[in-house]
Amino acid sequence: MDPVDANSTTNLTDMPPVERTSETSNLVAPNSASSPSFLNLVSNFCALLFNAIILYCCFKDGVTLFSFHPTLMSLGWIILMSSAINAITPGDFATEWMPIRLRSARHWLIQMLALIIILTGFFVIFANKIINEKSHFVTLHAKFGIASLVFMCITSLGGVTALYSLKLKDYIAPIYTKLLHASAGLLTFTLGIITILLGTLSRWWSFGEILRYTSMILVLLVMLFTLLRPSLKVYFRLKERLENMN
Repeated sequence: MDPVDANSTTNLTDMPPVERTSETSNLVAPNSASSPSFLNLVSNFCALLFNAIILYCCFKDGVTLFSFHPTLMSLGWIILMSSAINAITPGDFATEWMPIRLRSARHWLIQMLALIIILTGFFVIFANKIINEKSHFVTLHAKFGIASLVFMCITSLGGVTALYSLKLKDYIAPIYTKLLHASAGLLTFTLGIITILLGTLSRWWSFGEILRYTSMILVLLVMLFTLLRPSLKVYFRLKERLENMN
């Protein structure tokens, strides 16, 4: 996803036609002055604690092929995907000091790593079901899982169009390309979080109710703190754009 800044003072309707497709038409102005948010630090702590719980649950009784499915999925969705979103969210404590291009490159790198790890986690469970002769995509957890995987691949491809949005300016304004990619990314992350939550409610979970509900609360906090700021930025930037058109 690309960053969205409600505080940007760039008014595209007041710009000459050439400037409307320049770097100043990005969703975040190069000199954005947003203050660092400590919400991402809380989100990162919750993500690490949740993954520690998953590691304990997966390997406390030994190592099996299935053990790597929850481990890889929680790593990909909860740590890497949230970090990728935070990387280009204005006010991120870890990346606010970086130039926008460096933050964008960090987003791309983490996003690709998350994609690889999540796909690996998918093939692990797919192979595990084949070995144990079990049906595929039967549970609600599995159905949301395949949906989130499809959306993730589509969103990743959409990131390419966002990266080259200026070259597509004759077909769609760069800001709309970026807003579409940002919105799709937020939806994809939400689907992934729902899948993780459903996993804690599945028959696999046999580690007690305290760990179950602790894990669910941690995952919900990660989702809230990760989605809150970029969702508001998308809303205000789209609202500003629509008001300028009237």
